[in-house]
Amino acid sequence: MTAVYGLTQQEQYLLKGETLAWHAGMAMRHWFPVSAERDAQTGNVSICWRHLGQQRFTDAFFVNTLQCQQPGERRVCRTPASALASIGDSLAPDAFIFHVSRCGSTLLTQLLASLPQCIVMSEPPIIDSLLRLHYDNGDAAASVSLLRQAILALGQRRAGEETQFVIKFDCWHIHSLDLLRQAFPGTPCLFLYREPLAVLTSHQRQRGPQMVPGMLHPAQLPLPAHQLAPGDLDGYTGLVLASLFDAALPHAAAGQLQLMHYRQLPDVLFSDLLPRLGIAPAAGQLQAMRARGGLHAKYGTAFHGDPPAPAADGLAAIAALLQPGYQALEALRLRMDQDDCPSP
Repeated sequence: MTAVYGLTQQEQYLLKGETLAWHAGMAMRHWFPVSAERDAQTGNVSICWRHLGQQRFTDAFFVNTLQCQQPGERRVCRTPASALASIGDSLAPDAFIFHVSRCGSTLLTQLLASLPQCIVMSEPPIIDSLLRLHYDNGDAAASVSLLRQAILALGQRRAGEETQFVIKFDCWHIHSLDLLRQAFPGTPCLFLYREPLAVLTSHQRQRGPQMVPGMLHPAQLPLPAHQLAPGDLDGYTGLVLASLFDAALPHAAAGQLQLMHYRQLPDVLFSDLLPRLGIAPAAGQLQAMRARGGLHAKYGTAFHGDPPAPAADGLAAIAALLQPGYQALEALRLRMDQDDCPSP
């Protein structure tokens, strides 16, 4: 994901296809924003879009849906930022999902995406693209406006039956929560987390880009000063995970985040989240969701739990250093859950 001319390699790949010229008044319905760039000379922001037609976003991630489109069907368009406001029939987000990664957030979004009444956007790259522009430019008011318009464009209704809209952000976006809440101050925010050792072990098997030094804009992932040995990716992963725990705690303590633990899934979706979102699935939909809850969130295969952590590779020592941040979240969640319980 090395940045080139403002776009990551992934964004450049997603924008390969037949390029259509934009014109004023062009209908952007069924087009979805993918990335944003700022002209170095004028300072103007342009938006890059992909056309999806009637294809729903039901894959594990936004980018997977774009990748599944046949190459001959891929159409791309570049517009001024003002085109974001041209999509009229859209939903405001009903929930923002933040997380520490490898903690069940994909399972949660996959279950919600199985409902035709739900629009679910899982880590859409336009959000990260706009945040990178924000940290390079620093104009908070302009950034909030662009984020709001881009999120509304992602929430466009196409089939006519959509009533709820949920976005799951990249895990490092918890550091940008204040800015995102300014775009939609009334949207409930969730934060999913898990025991540090389980997260560390998962990233050791298959490391996410945020767990490799230099892969993200440094302002998006502020880390404390450290002296890690070159190539100590496990140690770096521990630093990143600690930063996510630490960033979430004050927001949760202020009532801005509803905490949710991995081990509560998927039951908490049915007992708590669906009612909070005002979603009442039909009996058949509930049955299908419960069946889907037993499958691997990313691959759709039978899920029998994660492999155990290696016995002697140093991860346990790193996890022990993360326990205070994790335990602070756990204590707060348990206290908040107890407060929500009705008195006998």
